[in-house]
Amino acid sequence: MQKLLVLGGKPIGSVEIVRRAKDLGHYVIVADYLPKELSQAKLFADESWDVSTADIDKLERLCITNHVDGITTGVHEFNINRMLDLCERLHLPCYCKRSTWLYCDSKVSFKSLCMANDVPVAKKYDLNDLSDDSLQGVDFPVITKPVDGSGSRGFSVCHDAEQLRNGYNHAKEFSPTGSVLVEDYIPYDAVIVHYTMVNGKCLFSGISDKYSVKFPSTGASVMGLQLFPSRGIQKYLELLDAKVRNMFESAGFTDGPIWIEAFYDGTDKFIFNEMGYRFGGSMTNYPVQYFYGIDQLDQLIHVALGESFPVMPKDIKPGKKYCILPVHIHAGRIDKVIGIDDVLQRDDVYAFVPVHFAGDDIQEWGSAQQVFCYLHILYDDLQALQYSIHEVLEQLKVEDVAGNNLLFTLFEVDELNDEKYGN
Repeated sequence: MQKLLVLGGKPIGSVEIVRRAKDLGHYVIVADYLPKELSQAKLFADESWDVSTADIDKLERLCITNHVDGITTGVHEFNINRMLDLCERLHLPCYCKRSTWLYCDSKVSFKSLCMANDVPVAKKYDLNDLSDDSLQGVDFPVITKPVDGSGSRGFSVCHDAEQLRNGYNHAKEFSPTGSVLVEDYIPYDAVIVHYTMVNGKCLFSGISDKYSVKFPSTGASVMGLQLFPSRGIQKYLELLDAKVRNMFESAGFTDGPIWIEAFYDGTDKFIFNEMGYRFGGSMTNYPVQYFYGIDQLDQLIHVALGESFPVMPKDIKPGKKYCILPVHIHAGRIDKVIGIDDVLQRDDVYAFVPVHFAGDDIQEWGSAQQVFCYLHILYDDLQALQYSIHEVLEQLKVEDVAGNNLLFTLFEVDELNDEKYGN
């Protein structure tokens, strides 16, 4: 029996990793500074360590003493960096390397990789300062965002110099290194492109249409809905797929899930924005498995433990379309969650991805942090999707101590129509 250490018991993906690793017969340890009642994955683990994932020295000693065979983590990028630290110190296998993780950690590095491989990206502005003279060459509107941030925090659309200065300072607050990216605003809806790296080979793993909405309290743009497959899938495969696969292979990516956010004009133009070298925050391994038969979750566990895991995409014709819907939650303390078992028994619910749990205190963050769960729903047409969503939201309740239901959706489900959302 091999020992697997999972860094972080609360971030998305942690519970799924722990439960699956145990199903595969491994002994699983979860480490973070939180008590068990606030660190959900610890409740399923064989053992837990109340040690911050930032305390690499202590974790290294514990791994040696306890003969840990492998280390992995969920979608939290801080913990992925710490996983890299520990794997390097302990000479343990890891699905990514510093040289490849850099492209996820730095938006500027990813843009440079794309430009070197003739993959289109938005024009970037290198500003020495924010004086009127320096801003004369800026073609508004532009966006400002942290070079090394995540979760849509610190993002602004700027239509003039004053807004750019405000947006720049706002983005700087959310960057660990104080670094800000300024680039052209692309007024298109997004697509999310998925790949799986297997022993240095890049496999196309699907593409979805992503529709963003704004949080009323902050104006932050967050995901409102994703639909698979994208209306642009054939055009993407024709124009960019081979080029992008070659880009990742030649850059030295070896194993693990990749997603890319790109803007799509609805016809034949794709502008790459940023990438993740991990699961998407909504656990995008599920649609990859549904459409392509590639189990990215199993792959990460096997790679972390130094086991070979041959991934061969299957010729699957699912027959259903696929929706990921974030269900948001108002500020308050979660007292009771009702209906999860009923939701999980539904044939049209492929996966339920929890983000928050009973006992969590929810603030008015106005960001993706305010998602309670992600619903993965199979559907035949948009009318059936609407019906499924309404039924699920009747079954699923999250109550505060006063019995108020805290759930809501930012996306207006009743506005789904074939003209705009048909796929």
